Amino acid sequence: MNQDSHGDTQEELRRFLDGGVRDAIGLRGEDLSVGLEVARNHLRRGAPAEAFRIYVGLILCEPTNVEFQVGLANCALHLEEAHLALQAASAVVSLAPKDPRGYYLSGRACLTLGHLAEAQEDLTDALARAREARDAATADAARRLLQSLTLPAAPAAAGA
Repeated sequence: MNQDSHGDTQEELRRFLDGGVRDAIGLRGEDLSVGLEVARNHLRRGAPAEAFRIYVGLILCEPTNVEFQVGLANCALHLEEAHLALQAASAVVSLAPKDPRGYYLSGRACLTLGHLAEAQEDLTDALARAREARDAATADAARRLLQSLTLPAAPAAAGA
């Protein structure tokens, strides 16, 4: 690979990350906001697969949008796609390191995958960041999951 082709590749990647697909198909950020509401409504009414498809399209149009990545991670968890949820949550953490939702979603994904130490670390980070951001809902959810991680195992049944 010569220097010119490397520069071209870098420029193409930058355009993609800056919404190149969105621009190429003639959409604006406001258009994507409508898609975001539709995806959220699908998820609220219990249709995570439909919401998932919309979030994938939204992310193709604007991969650095935190709300789209949060939605994808949430849908992936509903669909029991923990590895994909972890990837989307990692994108949230990378794009918005102070946003507690990325850590919370990562913690949930790690918990689903059985990575308990990582789940505890992410949920602890989520709780701290949620407190800083005054995000009571995320703080409460992270606290509940952390408590479930620290509960002692139930004793074995007698005579078993």
